[in-house]
Amino acid sequence: MIQILFISLITIAIAIAANIIFGRKYSQHISIAAVLLVLIYMSYSISAFTSGSLAVSESLPYISSLGISLHFTLTPISIMLITMSLIVTLAAIVWQGIRGANTRSINSLLLLFLLSAIGLFASANLFLFYIFWDVGVISVFFIIRSFGSASRDVASKNFLIYSIFASALLLFAIMLIYFYTPVGSFNISYITAHSYEIPIDIQESIFMLMFIAFAIKMPVFPFHSWMPNAYSDAPTSGSVVIAGVLSKFGAYGMLVLFYLLPVAETLKTYVYAIAVVSVFYSAFAAMRQNDLKKMAGYTSMIESGIILAGIASLNYLGEYGSVYMMLAHGFTIALMFIAIGSLEFAYGTRSISILKGAVSSAKSASYSFMLAIFGSTGMPLTAGFIAELMIFIGTVSAFGLYGIVPLAGIILLGAYMYLAASRSIMSTKEKLSEVGIIGKSQKAAMAIAIAAVLFFGVFPFIFLNMVKI
Repeated sequence: MIQILFISLITIAIAIAANIIFGRKYSQHISIAAVLLVLIYMSYSISAFTSGSLAVSESLPYISSLGISLHFTLTPISIMLITMSLIVTLAAIVWQGIRGANTRSINSLLLLFLLSAIGLFASANLFLFYIFWDVGVISVFFIIRSFGSASRDVASKNFLIYSIFASALLLFAIMLIYFYTPVGSFNISYITAHSYEIPIDIQESIFMLMFIAFAIKMPVFPFHSWMPNAYSDAPTSGSVVIAGVLSKFGAYGMLVLFYLLPVAETLKTYVYAIAVVSVFYSAFAAMRQNDLKKMAGYTSMIESGIILAGIASLNYLGEYGSVYMMLAHGFTIALMFIAIGSLEFAYGTRSISILKGAVSSAKSASYSFMLAIFGSTGMPLTAGFIAELMIFIGTVSAFGLYGIVPLAGIILLGAYMYLAASRSIMSTKEKLSEVGIIGKSQKAAMAIAIAAVLFFGVFPFIFLNMVKI
């Protein structure tokens, strides 16, 4: 079954090359076909894992003298995150529509980013993890820099500075792991089995370095300063993959970190405290925004904080709940940014105060935005509901009644966002003088995201059965 992963990576690589060669006319068709093909491959993997497999891996020698190999593993977690990445990227590509010469370039960058996501989530070697991490950063930088809004220069530079800093910390931590394991290795399973032999003070240093690197990428407070401009100044398709997928680079890395080092057990309470602070900070920051994209960015931060809380619980339900939350959040935040991008496409603004009564002529985008709000607050039958339920059972088991504290932040933000939307976009007392027109590609992208939010909310067992929940 690991051959499916290699075929998937090759399929995306061929699609990138085909985009460059033939993409002026056929970019959209090539990109969508490639993503759909890989989705079909992943569907086969899901059925194989449901039948009882736990993990499959393949290692090819690369630089054996340094312990570097092309080592990939498919697990239920990686299958979940790869599937989410494929669906979110598909929605981003579809949203683009056919827009002349730029279509080829941005679709190529979106496919390159998807390649990095698939590789990172399947990496069983820290060397590969780091390579795919940086490929994702490079592709997102050029998406913001080349196709963003008027402030894209500042946004892309801030993003790059924070990303370089995070990459440097991650690389330093990986080097420490390599030198302090009995036999220098980048193999994640080997490191996990022998990490108890690393001195405690070195473990703490490694944990701190990797924690900051992953917290920047998620992002969580106080390592989030790059986020507002990057999310708001990226093109809509860029915002979709940054919030929906790139943030999971950090979340997945955080999950690996907690499995990797025994010292995580003694530090989990501090991490949980950071998660709680991040949830409430993000909720209050979101309430101060008039730009819908920035509000959505802080909403995304809240869910990143919830994911971090689940990981910090270090128990089965909390950790697998956080993984399902990664999947749910990917779909929900993608829907939110697609709806916002569609409103901006129709009216030329993202201002909450200006978009009063948009529902009268842009019903599809307005109702999609409301569904995204409900999904982000864990409404039953959306994918976020079962994820938050699992996380809070896990956090209460680990931290007692303190485990439900982040729930107050979700309720607070949900109430505010519903109130703000009902007085703005969903207001029936006012109508915009301009009639907004939502294109077919925007509606199709919203339909993809809505289908994912509801499908994995109604049928969570498709993935949860793989991990015996």
